[in-house]
Amino acid sequence: MQPLDPRVEIGHVRLRVADLDRTIAFYAGSLGFEITHRQGALVAFLGAGGFHHHLALHAAAPGEAAAPYRFAIRYPDRVALGDALVRIERAKVPIDSATDDGISASLFVRDPDGNQVELYYDRPPAGQGREAAPPHVVGTLDLDALRAAASQPHAAEPGAAVPVPLSEASRQRLRDLRARLLTLHKVLLDDTKVAYELDRGRVGSSGNLLQLVISDPWFAWLHPLSELVVRIDEAVEQGSPATQADGGALLDEAERLLTASESGDGFARRYYDALQRQPAVVLAHADVRRTLKSMR
Repeated sequence: MQPLDPRVEIGHVRLRVADLDRTIAFYAGSLGFEITHRQGALVAFLGAGGFHHHLALHAAAPGEAAAPYRFAIRYPDRVALGDALVRIERAKVPIDSATDDGISASLFVRDPDGNQVELYYDRPPAGQGREAAPPHVVGTLDLDALRAAASQPHAAEPGAAVPVPLSEASRQRLRDLRARLLTLHKVLLDDTKVAYELDRGRVGSSGNLLQLVISDPWFAWLHPLSELVVRIDEAVEQGSPATQADGGALLDEAERLLTASESGDGFARRYYDALQRQPAVVLAHADVRRTLKSMR
């Protein structure tokens, strides 16, 4: 099969997997993502359209069981979703369900770890509700018609928006945001290191700290922030295919990520605790928030 259509979109997804090779075979072999980097049997990054990685696959520790996730991959049009159907049928991946509500058409499959993946495309506004079921009434997607669409050349459907490349001004604003996120990451890392040393003893060299940041569960809560910085790096580099929509998505992700929650879990709760404990985190957080507000 040809490479994935570069217009296929997915937010960053990080998964704990029981068998790294088996899961790579699903996302690369069955869905068409490219392996962009791999660290032995521990971690693999997969991306599409030249992006460094959309999927970060981490091998689970022995005995570790992760609750199944559900996430979606958005295809640009009916042709691209038809290609996806052909791919998964050739790979003999079972389809849980195929639905059509007149707004979106979706295929639901499961990866080897039980995560449910929705493959879908949204019709342009002019065509919403005019095919299949009336709007908001879920019907069964016609797989024969979708399969036939895969043989047609890729073309934007009438009324579909044309992607606008990321402007230099937007790249510079994202660089400014990146610098402030790095400052925030540093103060959070320093705070986490202090707590680690109080509990487990001195870290030692910067090399030891780096290994802990990469692989020790104590520091794992910081990974979403460092991964956001990496995604910004990739978007602003020269020759990047990033669009204005990609830039907006990065801003939205930063807004969501830096929303602390006393009743939440994961990053949101740990971030809340750091804000209560460390004045330097409060100052860095305020700096990032000011930068985000100025970019809207």
